[in-house]
This record gives sequence, structure tokens and C-alpha cells, in this order.
Amino acid sequence: MRIHRFLAIALSALLLFSFTGCGNSAKDMGSSLYYVRSDKAGIAPVEYDFSSNDTEGMIKEALKALAEDNTDINMMNTIPAGVDIRHWELNDGNLSLYFVGDYESLDVYTEILVRAAIVKSLTQINGVDAVSFYVNDSPLTDSNGDSIGQMTADTFIEDFGQETDSLLSTELTLYFASANGLSTVAETREVYYSRNVSKERLVIEQLIKGPESNELLSAIPSGTKLNSITVSEDGVCIVNFDATIETTITGITENVTVYSIVNSLTELDNIKSVKILVNGETPHISNVDVDLSSSISRNEEIIATVSEDDEEQEFVDEEEIVETQEE
Repeated sequence: MRIHRFLAIALSALLLFSFTGCGNSAKDMGSSLYYVRSDKAGIAPVEYDFSSNDTEGMIKEALKALAEDNTDINMMNTIPAGVDIRHWELNDGNLSLYFVGDYESLDVYTEILVRAAIVKSLTQINGVDAVSFYVNDSPLTDSNGDSIGQMTADTFIEDFGQETDSLLSTELTLYFASANGLSTVAETREVYYSRNVSKERLVIEQLIKGPESNELLSAIPSGTKLNSITVSEDGVCIVNFDATIETTITGITENVTVYSIVNSLTELDNIKSVKILVNGETPHISNVDVDLSSSISRNEEIIATVSEDDEEQEFVDEEEIVETQEE
């Protein structure tokens, strides 16, 4: 009887050793890679058979596959075109991915889908317990500037389609600089954002990101950081930048910079005026026709349209043509 019990224990140990000895394989023998759906309504698993047997080989194989176009027209490559992983490191079960390229240009909603698909795909590999993202050698941060840190498959709910409930979409009217830098021009865009991000912060983030139209210019100096933004009960939005906002932009007036911010924020129903601060103090911006120590109201006169600029240019061109003909 003791011999039978000993043999049973030994056999169990042998079987356990046999399974754990296959540690260089996928955790789930029916492995899948996750891809972003073409309609961006979520992510979906696609069955995938790894040809590699070791952890390092499987990571390389998965990253390569995720960057390639999927044959299914309903799926798009998870690692977008223009985004590359320069290198990766695996330490104590945490896989660090170092992204370069246009990762930061991804909109909030797409970025979450990409991140979820990559993390869910890689954490299936034995030896990968968590994944961390770095963009241009800096840890990936959320909209508040906080580091996101290590992510596991549990970071994202199983039915990712439901996670869209935590995201909202809105259409923003943003004001950028006209081509001549003397006026602001409205640009509308639909933006997906987290419930944890206020609309006023979203507006500033989009202004810093810059216009989508090639006919417009960003009125916010490159590298500007948002320190904080709040809205008082009486509708005054206090937006606090770092000192970069005081930098003069060649070809764009300071008035345009100020009213790019003010007019964009006052498009929101809850904001009546805007007070601009630099590190908590009145900014030192010259050549403006408004008192920066007080809250600033909307300025409709500085708003132009692209079509109006085009018509003005066409009118000038016609005058030049007439003058040339007369000569």
C-alpha cells in the first residue's frame, strides 16, 4: 500500500515536472493574438500557432505578427504603421517595450485598443507576467501625466467591447492660427476620451497636439506643458501652463496665441471666460491687447475662416492680374 502511494506521488511529481518543464511555451495551448477591429469597436482574438518554443522567440514572433496586416479585412494590424518597437527587455516577468515613431499621435481611444491588444497577446507567453510601455525612452503616461506602469491581462476587462462604456466621444471646436498668423480659424474634430478627463483639459491637449489641416498653424509653442486646469462655479476657467507658453512663435501674433486658448475653451458651455497663468503667476506675454492679470472673455473679431482667407487671396491675385494687363 505504501509502495502504491509512493508510486502515485512520484508519478504526480513526474507529470507536474513534465508540464512545468514546458515553460518556454504559451500558457494557453490554444494561443491567440489580439488585433484591433477595423471599425475600432474593440479588439478580437485570432488563433495563432507559435513556431518558436522559447520565451524570447515567441516574443519576437508575436511582435512581428502584430505589426503585420491581418488577412482578415475586419481586423487591422495591432502595432500601427509609423510605430516601431526599437527594442524590448524582459526582467523578472515584466516585459518592457520601447516604442518610437508616431505612438503619441494616436488618439486616446485607438491607443487604449492598441495597448490592450498588445498586452493581452504577450501575457499569454510563459515567462511574461506583465508589460510596460515606454515611448521615446519615457514611461507611457495617462492624460494626467501619471505613469501607467505595468499592465497585465487583467488590466483590461475580458470583453473589451464593454470597455467603450468608460470612454466618451465629443465634437470639439478648436481655434488654431491662420496661415498668416493674424487670426484664429475654427477646426472641428471628434475626439474619444476617458471619463476621468475633463473636457477643458481635453481642449488644451488637442490644442497642444496641433491642427489636422495643413492650412492652419498651431498657436501654442512647441513643448508647452499643462500644469493644471480648473473651472470655478461662476464659469472662469483657470489654465496654468509652464513657462514655455511665453515663447514667441515666429509668424504668429501673441493675440492669436491667447485667443486660440480662450476661444477654444469658451466653446464649452460651462466656461464664460479664461484666466491664463504661468506656473501660478500672471504670464509675461507682450504685444497683447488684453489684461492678462484678469480673466479674458471670448473675442469673435479675431476669428476668420479659411474660405475668407482664400477669397481675400483670390481678390488680391485678380487685382494683380488686372494691373499687369493694364501695364
